[in-house]
Amino acid sequence: MRLWKFPRVVASVMLVSGCLGGCSVFRGDDHERANVKQAVKRIDSALDDTFKAIRPGIKWREGPAHISAHRDSFTNTANGEVGVDRKRYVRTKVSKAKLDELIKAVYKHWWAAGYEIGEMNPRGPSFSATGSDGCVIHFSVGGYGNISVSASVDVSSDAVSGDIWGEEGDKFPKAPNGGPDYAPDVRDPYWSK
Repeated sequence: MRLWKFPRVVASVMLVSGCLGGCSVFRGDDHERANVKQAVKRIDSALDDTFKAIRPGIKWREGPAHISAHRDSFTNTANGEVGVDRKRYVRTKVSKAKLDELIKAVYKHWWAAGYEIGEMNPRGPSFSATGSDGCVIHFSVGGYGNISVSASVDVSSDAVSGDIWGEEGDKFPKAPNGGPDYAPDVRDPYWSK
């Protein structure tokens, strides 16, 4: 009888501790937490560094820096942590033949820079990497060959979710249907072959 109760008790403890733990990339209470402005500088630095490593260079547009407030899973109230992220959209048309070359360049650069590379999803394709400071950077190929690179980091802040004032990014041209246009529009002889 005791053997039968033990697995249920262990499973209950694991479930409760997992729910109370929440989602966070903080490395512990003693980790020095950056503010939102420092977080924007960190993610912009990671994105700049990534695009500088791509040779020949490619054109891109920058989306707004955004805050996502983390919420307590039981009370649904802000818990004092926010995620700060930004996405850059590649504007250079990259052919399927050159896409592997671009992916390899980004992958090798992140690995050499000390990022811990996550799993690669062959659909799309997409992959991400995590820096020692908790900065997560993500490479993704979406529909119609749209390529984006985004970065995010969690910080301690009571800010509310939304775009960060003064960090609006580039003004995107409008697509024919009236929505924002993220599709590549620049033909580069090297990348479009």
